[in-house]
Amino acid sequence: GGGINAEYGKQWYQRRVRGKYGAATVVVGGAVLISSKYYNQSSEEKKFNELKKSIGGATMHLHQSESGHATPHFDRAMEIVAGDIQKRKADDPIPSEKYVYLLDQLGNIALTLERYNEAAQLYQATIDGLALNNIPRNSRKITELFLKMGQIYAIIADYTQAELSFLHVIEVTTAELRKPGPPNRDVVHLNGLAFEGLGKVYVSMGQTENALHMYRYSIEFARSSLGPDDAHIPVLLSDMAFTYQKKGRLKEALAAANEAVELSSKNNPMVYQVILCNKATILSEMGEIEEAGKLYDEALKIARKKSDWSTIQEVMQNQKILKKKQEK
Repeated sequence: GGGINAEYGKQWYQRRVRGKYGAATVVVGGAVLISSKYYNQSSEEKKFNELKKSIGGATMHLHQSESGHATPHFDRAMEIVAGDIQKRKADDPIPSEKYVYLLDQLGNIALTLERYNEAAQLYQATIDGLALNNIPRNSRKITELFLKMGQIYAIIADYTQAELSFLHVIEVTTAELRKPGPPNRDVVHLNGLAFEGLGKVYVSMGQTENALHMYRYSIEFARSSLGPDDAHIPVLLSDMAFTYQKKGRLKEALAAANEAVELSSKNNPMVYQVILCNKATILSEMGEIEEAGKLYDEALKIARKKSDWSTIQEVMQNQKILKKKQEK
């Protein structure tokens, strides 16, 4: 379910960070750097230690689910790095690599606190800082950062930057997966997340034909490169079914959903309840009320066993809609 808007993208990404479909991981944009007053050895070390302390305090409270107590530590850390996430001047010194990795950690905290604009700034600063330390732009770390950036831009509805970010990840990972030898599973995962994210961006932009093209290509690529049993294929099929549904092409939506359900039951049970819910929604729209009700019941049962609260909420909302249809 979900509407074609920023909230839809936000819900998708939040599922990612909670591990619904897998790990989350992207970005594009701006610039970075470290102001010169900090870059003699002793002052840089002092700043590094202050930042590390603030990050440690925020992380400790987040591990205890105390986001309110984590926020002051995060705000203090942002004060420390305020001069380091601005546009770089030609004579600015190069930040140390260990300092750059603290910016990345701070970006992760911003993401957890849903401070999305600050997270994007911090990840961009990390990308630029790594580049200044001669880390290639197609490195795994920078590719992961671009993925995070794409997901963040999707949340805040900056779809142009989201598209550019996801395309960068797709370009890098596809080139690596085409090399001889067995595919690296981490690269496969990044590739799948980027294709999925780009498809959702196109849906959010109302470019459903582009989204369908992206899903078809990514499914074909996954099957040819990774085999028909790759765990990400049912997720892509379910997303394609959702896109067909939004275009009113319900028969094609149901066909894709059927295949997604069958595959996820075998090779990706983690998302099975989500895909069942999506199929039930398509059946409900087709007027197959009884069959939709059975699938919602099954999806709800599985989601409760897994403590999958977002799917539980979605199924219960859809069951209310279905009940109203039955009463008409």
